[in-house]
Amino acid sequence: MKIGHFMIVYIGLFPTLTNAQESLAFEDDFNLWNIEKGQTASIFVDKAYIRSAPGLQAAVVDSLTVGKKVTITSTPFKGSTIKNFYAPWYQINYTRDGQSKQGFIWLGLLTLGKQADKEGFQYLYGFDRFVKPRNEQEQEHFLTTVKVLNKRDSLVASQSYSFVFSGQFISQSKLLPGMGLDNVKQILRMEFISEACGIPTEYNYVAWTGQKLINLPNRYSVADAGVFYYDEKILFPAEHRKNNQLIYKYIEEAEVKDDGAKDPNYSISKREEHFRWDGDKFIKLP
Repeated sequence: MKIGHFMIVYIGLFPTLTNAQESLAFEDDFNLWNIEKGQTASIFVDKAYIRSAPGLQAAVVDSLTVGKKVTITSTPFKGSTIKNFYAPWYQINYTRDGQSKQGFIWLGLLTLGKQADKEGFQYLYGFDRFVKPRNEQEQEHFLTTVKVLNKRDSLVASQSYSFVFSGQFISQSKLLPGMGLDNVKQILRMEFISEACGIPTEYNYVAWTGQKLINLPNRYSVADAGVFYYDEKILFPAEHRKNNQLIYKYIEEAEVKDDGAKDPNYSISKREEHFRWDGDKFIKLP
């Protein structure tokens, strides 16, 4: 299940818990960016400083704006904590004014992923910062933002949502069509995937109307083999072909009834949630 007032720090491949007053840390060579030497990446922030060496004490030699492409030319260097989370530095190459240049960049300034549509719009997503809870009712989370750029790499829209990091291993995305929703041209689906017991896989959806980005209902799944599972599925109008502007969420929850059995029996419950789309926002129906 989702983990409450703790952060998760990677040690090798395994997450461990640390005090909520500390910053979250990603392992230098294993993290949600999954970036390797030789790969290209895009700048996520409005202005990313390029430094002469890996570290905040190194001189700033250049800056790059959102959407600019860089090539990773090194393995990770020891990182820094910025925006409340730790991530490594990398050496990069990039082109500016027709000249090849190089420097060092902090990983958290790069996109987690990027997609492009047939009209030339680019859909970038990444982390703005890690937000610590202000009270016991809040969960610590990443303020995660989607940005849309036009053909000239100019920012035309952005939208944020909260992602409660629980030790996921992989981040990837897919660009979907409007899925039958009125006034929606594209939907960006962002996946935070886990391959470990007890750590959820989460899917976040953001719709692009051609003018603005709108958060849609999200879903997640989590399981612990032989103990429990919880699974959510979302169907858009193009998939369920019922009411034209309803989004359906199907939820199945199960808990094992006979601990230790070779073929365990589960106590299973199912329910549905319905959301109405009006072309500008969704509303959860009672």
